[in-house]
Amino acid sequence: MTTPAAPEVFVFDVVGTLADLQPVENRMQARGLPAGSLDPWFRHMLRDAMALTLAGDYLPFTDVAASALHSHTRGALSDDDVEWILGGFSETRPHPDAVPAVDAALKSGARVFALSNGAASSTEGFLDRAGIRDRVEQILSIDDVRAWKPSPAPYRLAVERAGVPASSMAMIAVHGWDLHGASRVGLRTGWCSREEGVLTPAFARPDVVADRLDDVVRGLATPSVTSE
Repeated sequence: MTTPAAPEVFVFDVVGTLADLQPVENRMQARGLPAGSLDPWFRHMLRDAMALTLAGDYLPFTDVAASALHSHTRGALSDDDVEWILGGFSETRPHPDAVPAVDAALKSGARVFALSNGAASSTEGFLDRAGIRDRVEQILSIDDVRAWKPSPAPYRLAVERAGVPASSMAMIAVHGWDLHGASRVGLRTGWCSREEGVLTPAFARPDVVADRLDDVVRGLATPSVTSE
């Protein structure tokens, strides 16, 4: 019987996982978009970003987000409207379980990284607003590797910066596609059901599943005994 060691590094997704995007939704409604517009636009943006990555091209988060917002609304928004809506990212606050999750990771003795499809400056601003910038050792962005998650490159960057084996690290997210990418690079994974509700059968099953981020962290930090 073997018990896997607790992760030495917890890597947190940011957009949607730690950060609540309600300010962006609020700004969408203020510009006449119907309630609930955030989710379909966000999926549209991810589709476009993943298509660019698969084609070997790259645009940063803000460019893809603006392009998808124009396309998703069929050109109904002006450039100024789009810029103002995306300004909501500068107002995001942590989900209720976000800070407890980071604290649970630190309490386990692990280091904490943030790995985002957004810019490092945007992530730093969010962590400052959340009051946890000093608890996050590394802020990593897809801009560093010019490829969107779940391409292997961002996760490999995290492993390189951590200086430990991928198997000694754990990725935490509310997006199954994100964790699938991390698992292909060898990281352990923890999925919070808050966003998607159910697991996608096409993706690798996460090592830990829970309704709250902090419970996901504790589940990975205190793994159960498994047979060799």
